[in-house]
Amino acid sequence: MGLHPSLLRLAPVLGFCLLALLSGCSDSEGLHDEELVENEATRPLPDSLSVSTPDSPLIHMEIVEDFSEEVANEMLGFSDKLRRRDFGAAAEWLAPDFVGHALSGLTPDSLESLPLESTRTEFLPASAPIVGRAGFLAALESYVGPWERVEYVQWKVKGAEFQTGKPRWGRVKYRVTVLGNAEDGSPRSLVAWGYGKQLFRDGKWTLQQFELTSLVEQQRAKRLFTDVSASAGIAHAGIRFGQPGNKSFAFNGASAGDVNGDGLVDLFVPSRPRNFLYMGKTEGGFSEEAADRGVALPAGGTGAVFFDWDDDGDADLALADVGWIERDGTPSGNPLRLYINDGTGLFTERGEEFGFDALCNGYSLTVLDDTLDGALDVFVSNYGRIAAEPNNSWTDASNGMSNILYRNEGGTRFQDKTADAGMTDSRWSYAAAAADHDLDGDQDVYVANDYSRNIFWENQGDGTFQDAAESLGLSDLGNGMGTAWGDLDNNGMLDLYVANMTSTAGSRILGRLAGQSEGDTQDLLKMAGGNSIFLNSPTETDTESSFERLPSSEGGVSASWAWSPALADLNLDGNLDVFCTNGFVTGDTAADT
Repeated sequence: MGLHPSLLRLAPVLGFCLLALLSGCSDSEGLHDEELVENEATRPLPDSLSVSTPDSPLIHMEIVEDFSEEVANEMLGFSDKLRRRDFGAAAEWLAPDFVGHALSGLTPDSLESLPLESTRTEFLPASAPIVGRAGFLAALESYVGPWERVEYVQWKVKGAEFQTGKPRWGRVKYRVTVLGNAEDGSPRSLVAWGYGKQLFRDGKWTLQQFELTSLVEQQRAKRLFTDVSASAGIAHAGIRFGQPGNKSFAFNGASAGDVNGDGLVDLFVPSRPRNFLYMGKTEGGFSEEAADRGVALPAGGTGAVFFDWDDDGDADLALADVGWIERDGTPSGNPLRLYINDGTGLFTERGEEFGFDALCNGYSLTVLDDTLDGALDVFVSNYGRIAAEPNNSWTDASNGMSNILYRNEGGTRFQDKTADAGMTDSRWSYAAAAADHDLDGDQDVYVANDYSRNIFWENQGDGTFQDAAESLGLSDLGNGMGTAWGDLDNNGMLDLYVANMTSTAGSRILGRLAGQSEGDTQDLLKMAGGNSIFLNSPTETDTESSFERLPSSEGGVSASWAWSPALADLNLDGNLDVFCTNGFVTGDTAADT
């Protein structure tokens, strides 16, 4: 995955001359392979192995990070070859004189039983056989070769130090992850940590040594989930990013509801070049009926939600989108849309008629009854239009479009009551979630913002809101993408899950900067630090809330480029689990980001 723009600014590209000057080396350094190794098969191997630390490390952060990224990008190719189980091709990334600890054949140290018929086995690193290049690849092949499927392999650079001068080499901290299904189809994972000696020669970085420091394997007796998208009739693939017709991010969402009152769940997915409405079938699966039911066009959209806006007993559909006014005054993009259900599952778009047609940067919609009058209102999370005006800060951006609170006037029309409610705010908002966090009978709204701290609009019970994020400990700083309420610790109070972003490269860069500069480094470290979990505990009066951030060591927060979370008891054990959608733009391999 790539760096968020707020972190890219910390890795400037240096010229070749400066790079060569500061590092004391050039791209042509290094000995040829044939001068290093005469015969790999007969080369003696050491009895012990420890990757040495540079005794004269490079201190220029930009150079160190450039080298770290070069190594990280180089090892993406290695990871891809291993995922494809092309072990012969993978040998190219290991030096001919490679020596390292094998990742199989170790002695188990502990075995722990986990829920869902899972086990966790920790192995003794000291028991790992020391092998050469062929032996290292053979050990990997013996482990994953028989698997039914290798889904994911990654050698992730978690830190690095590099030696000054020639030859150019570094000590790299790796997390190695292998995910897939064993011969019998059971899920299996391997996570290893270690240090590699990375040597630059003949124009590329190769792994010369690998010292294993820990290895853990987890396996489950059977699959927890099975992908049935194709057989269920919903396996649609959108336009590939960067291809004609898709010149921006794919602003997709999804909404589930019973459109035609048959008791079955239906699914709406905005897309291009048209939207999709998958209708549940009694025999199982779905049939696609967007065109017949009036929601196929105009194409595209962001957050979608089914709700009965006019209280007539059927599910209407509201759809957010991105629209704007050009400099010549002409409208572009799409406005917000409101599709009215006729009671049989046929829709007519009537947003303009009912006051729900703003041209805005709507990224998601949140339905609530903020005045407890029985009519459902809509909160629109608005982002900025980055193509026209970039964010004016990485940690406190304020030049987005103001969010909108649409109050429902008894199913007759919507009125913009943002200012009246005291909710005018122009941060770059991605998503919001409404809930009665303090059990006082009204709904409050938590807003996840990009490039700034989040907002917690606490309902005052009189039609107005106040931002209580800071006073309640919910002023979460991050690249907020999504949020969800749920009782995660079973204490009867609603807790909060916030999706941000986990960036290894960003944390690595900022960790180096932390000792060299002042300012907003700590804030930026938080922005790259992953998702947040806030536990809600009742106070003595039981009418107030007190939130405390759960430490990351408790898990559940590292989800890479995180987007929308969902909380549900997936295995019916009485505890809420977390599903967090993640991903960024990639091609065939992660190196194509």
